[in-house]
Amino acid sequence: MRNAFHHAVWPWLVVLAATPVPVLAENASGLELKLDIDRDGRTDRAVVIQDAGGAADLYIYLNEQKTGPARRPDFVKMGLTEDQVIGLESKGKGSLSITSCFGCGASKSTEETLTIVYRRGEFLVGGYSRNWDWNRQTSSGVETTLGDCDINYLTGKGTASKDLEDGKPVKGKFKPVPLEDWSSDMRPKACDF
Repeated sequence: MRNAFHHAVWPWLVVLAATPVPVLAENASGLELKLDIDRDGRTDRAVVIQDAGGAADLYIYLNEQKTGPARRPDFVKMGLTEDQVIGLESKGKGSLSITSCFGCGASKSTEETLTIVYRRGEFLVGGYSRNWDWNRQTSSGVETTLGDCDINYLTGKGTASKDLEDGKPVKGKFKPVPLEDWSSDMRPKACDF
């Protein structure tokens, strides 16, 4: 009986050990959102896992009803951002918004939102926005730099503002970027300060 039990359990242990499901480490945090990112009428799932002080990884599971111990994510983006992920949100038409911050309200802080869409079988960056409030100590006091940008890669247009000015159109055309290729180095120059 004991031998039969070992033979029955062994394959399950192998399956569980090989499962690429994101698991939270002791110092990691995770966010999860259910949405219909591929707009097929079935629930999908987005999961962000981030070690304390580390990069955030994104896992997307299409058709959440397909479950099992060996279920692999349909898409993985390792190192999506180095900043702290503070929110996941579905913005309609299947879009997924991931908001992260650096400083998170401190005297030097930025907040970014990356909007992800699924079009023609590919995950794309459909939008990017960033705002900043950066205070720097100078010999004459504190110098504050404020600003924001909002780029819509789907329409090809964007706006940016510096200090307290109204947003102005950003010159140039923007095209969707494959999510697998995205990095913070790809953000438009108008989004730098």
